Amino acid sequence: MKHIALSLATAAVVLFSTTACASAPARSTLVVYTSRSESLFKPVVDAFHKTHPEIEVTLLSGTNGQLAARLLEEASNPQADVLVNSDLLIMADLASKGAFQPNASPVVASVPAVYRAADGAWTALTLRMRVLMYNTDLVKPEEVPQSVFELTDPKWKNQVGSADSTNGALMANLVVMRKFFGEEKTAAFVRGLVANGVKFFGGHTEVRKAVGAGELKLGWVNHYYYYLSKAEGAPVGIVFPDQDSPGLIVNSTNAGIITGAKHVQAAQTFINFLLSSEGQRIFAEANFEYPIVAGVPIAAGVQPLDAFKRADISLRSMYDELAPVRAMAQQAGLP
Repeated sequence: MKHIALSLATAAVVLFSTTACASAPARSTLVVYTSRSESLFKPVVDAFHKTHPEIEVTLLSGTNGQLAARLLEEASNPQADVLVNSDLLIMADLASKGAFQPNASPVVASVPAVYRAADGAWTALTLRMRVLMYNTDLVKPEEVPQSVFELTDPKWKNQVGSADSTNGALMANLVVMRKFFGEEKTAAFVRGLVANGVKFFGGHTEVRKAVGAGELKLGWVNHYYYYLSKAEGAPVGIVFPDQDSPGLIVNSTNAGIITGAKHVQAAQTFINFLLSSEGQRIFAEANFEYPIVAGVPIAAGVQPLDAFKRADISLRSMYDELAPVRAMAQQAGLP
């Protein structure tokens, strides 16, 4: 089997508790593959431990693509129980290949149908919007681009940061752009980014840190990276772009129980917690993400989703467009 290096992000071992919840067997061990950074995911995992101390959780991290490839390679002998990723396109693709098993949880069934599999095999956990952030010491609000297409303007040469082609959120953004504007315009846009000296990173954390430190003027990121930087005191502002067309592009973080998982009951308990009011509150308050569960408030200061025009498109139905879009982008020079 082709080796894909994954890093051990967190390993939490908790002794058996005689007061263990009956919904999961005592001393259960749960292996979770996740593309989420530890700083964003660990708070909700720690809260899960407090509620279910009888379940031992091991997190193994990698990129969305690495984890997807690993799951498919391990299909005959699964090594994990749950996948938590940050790309709805890849989640839907994996589901079409039988990577997840049905989950009849009524908690999962309560998630809006457009953000889950019909059989509950996977479900969204949180939503995020694609935005532009800028350094307020270097850029005036009236100067900031109102469309991502403006990132190719020579006035921003060598001053923009973005994730690269390994990042699921960026690729989903390009999939939507291609759907609305066509292959030629989207490819020309990518070539323009490259020609304009956009600095490409492996993830958005590096982008937001570079903008906050004044190393770059602009960053193309998911919305919560702006709020995380703002909470740290960085001089940053935000623009919700392309309100004329096509509107904001929304993606999701997701979870699914892997086909052949060894600890299905514990996996169901874990996903139910991620969708509980407590789990959703932590995602919202600690990470500034949008809860997928109705009734859980967003964090103070976060703009509500319904305040903006959103692209009228379902990423769930577009997973088969991911590969050709990535090939197009890489051919256009996207690293």
